[in-house]
Amino acid sequence: MGAKKLQKELQDKYQVGIGYSTVWAGREIVAEKIYDTWEESFGLLFNFKAEVELRMPGSVVEIELVQKEDGAYFHRFFCCFKPSIDGFLNGCRPYLSIDSTALNGRWNGHLPSATGIDGHNWIFPVAFGFFDSETIDNWTWFMQQLQKAIGNPPYLAISSDACKGIENAVKQVFPWAEHRECFVHLSKNFAKRFVGPAFGRIFPAARTFQPEYHDYLMNKMQLENNEVLPWLHQHHKLKWARSKFLEEIKCDNFTNNVAEVWNKWVKDLKDLPVAELADTLRSKFMDLFARRRRIGEKLDGHTMLPIVVRQLHASSRQLGHLRVLEGGRDEAEVTEVTASHKVIRHVVNLKQHTCTCRGWQVSGKPCPHSLALITSYRNPRMEDFMHPYYSVKHFRLAYAGVIKPLPDKDQWPKVDLGFKVMPPLATRPVGRQRKNRIPGCLENKGNKPRSKGLFQVQCKTCFEFGHRASSPKCCFNGPKKRKSRAKKGGPTKKKKKATPDTNLEINTTPTRPVTRSQLQITIEDGMGTQAAATTSPGPVTRSMQLAATPPRHTKSPAKKTAAATNSPGPMTRSMQLATPPRQTKSAKKTGAKKITPRKGKK
Repeated sequence: MGAKKLQKELQDKYQVGIGYSTVWAGREIVAEKIYDTWEESFGLLFNFKAEVELRMPGSVVEIELVQKEDGAYFHRFFCCFKPSIDGFLNGCRPYLSIDSTALNGRWNGHLPSATGIDGHNWIFPVAFGFFDSETIDNWTWFMQQLQKAIGNPPYLAISSDACKGIENAVKQVFPWAEHRECFVHLSKNFAKRFVGPAFGRIFPAARTFQPEYHDYLMNKMQLENNEVLPWLHQHHKLKWARSKFLEEIKCDNFTNNVAEVWNKWVKDLKDLPVAELADTLRSKFMDLFARRRRIGEKLDGHTMLPIVVRQLHASSRQLGHLRVLEGGRDEAEVTEVTASHKVIRHVVNLKQHTCTCRGWQVSGKPCPHSLALITSYRNPRMEDFMHPYYSVKHFRLAYAGVIKPLPDKDQWPKVDLGFKVMPPLATRPVGRQRKNRIPGCLENKGNKPRSKGLFQVQCKTCFEFGHRASSPKCCFNGPKKRKSRAKKGGPTKKKKKATPDTNLEINTTPTRPVTRSQLQITIEDGMGTQAAATTSPGPVTRSMQLAATPPRHTKSPAKKTAAATNSPGPMTRSMQLATPPRQTKSAKKTGAKKITPRKGKK
């Protein structure tokens, strides 16, 4: 766990605020007590090799040193366990993904790996190692040790990125192997040089299994720009299109995503000392083999892997655009109408497991055209049309070997070399070591895509999205006091002047509401209305103001009062409750007579 994450965990779990430098220094002290010193870890690799060869005979573990005048320095390391060798040769397809990821501990070396795939398309770890940099010499040495482990299989496909060191090493050690290049790396380089809608044909050119259609698309791009084919032949000589793949490999992967999965799998371990890193990877291999061995034991009664069979059944429900015309019991013509209204016809042979689109031959699973013919029969068995690489038998053989558990490193055999193994000669660059690699300009930044409206800022202190480290929204930052505008000399709001012609002033921002009983008492008391309204602490609604406000005195108050009393407008419930009680007949007799003013003479 990094120091920043550890600091956040201490804050959240124990409510303890400790500085970053203190957390980092304490983490280094604890790591040294648990894993020993960084310098001693390189010498412990010889003890690890002796323990692995004792527990798992047949494993290939090689360590190479560099002799100098002042001592022997560590150079590179390779490890391949015996169960991984047997599982790859007996249960996996002959496909290896080669890549390297940078270590981010005290040594700025690299962790190369060779990873296969099983019938489930899950990663199958084969070998790993350590060296200082991705040079041709280091990659050639790694490939030579890999050849010593797996031998020379008749068919082998090696997939890698556009690394020249791997390309030259494969040519030297495995010259007969099919070397594939990751199409993702190729497409990024291609998009930097050739821009336009016409060059989007390179994606269907890589996905198609038909050589004729591939050549058709490439010629279209060549007519658009005559530099396309020369540039590809010069900078990307390896195989990157499915139409060029061998049919014996039974793997149609044209990307190097298997290696990326491995890099993600070991990401949190790359800062460990090398001896502890090798032992931790062995533990992960052991746990992975044990879990998948239990999965294989539960597949009794199945010939092929159930998940692959379900995928084929799901694909067979989307074949309405295909028309089947049978020519024999196991042969038929399948006509396809593409989205661009193009009619393509293929020939399917169920007995030979072939289709003219080459999808069945390359992948080992029925293509859509063959599925259209298979599902035309009643109760078809998908297991009869799949390659044995997808069988339960091969899956069990891949994980049949047991990677033995090892004791603590204090109990490993002590190897006396007669000299002390020194750390590598490679110097660490100045500055803080990077934990994450620098993504490319055309690459999604993990969970922060650079497309419009989707980018989110991430705080570097609390690792939450939506604010930066200096924002008050961060849980590690206290609230910041705002400066008042008056101190800065800013403009102040002008107070509104009271209107002189209003006889009644009602406070429209009271603190407490006025009850109905208070309002009725206020209305009954004629002169107390203004005082009650002005001193009332509660809010007054508009209907309550209309009911409580008496009419203004004008030149003819009697006429205005009569007009107000004889108004035919609607009465709300609040106005009805607020109206004074009606006068009885006795009250009318005893009441004073109304005096109407005389009109003046003109």
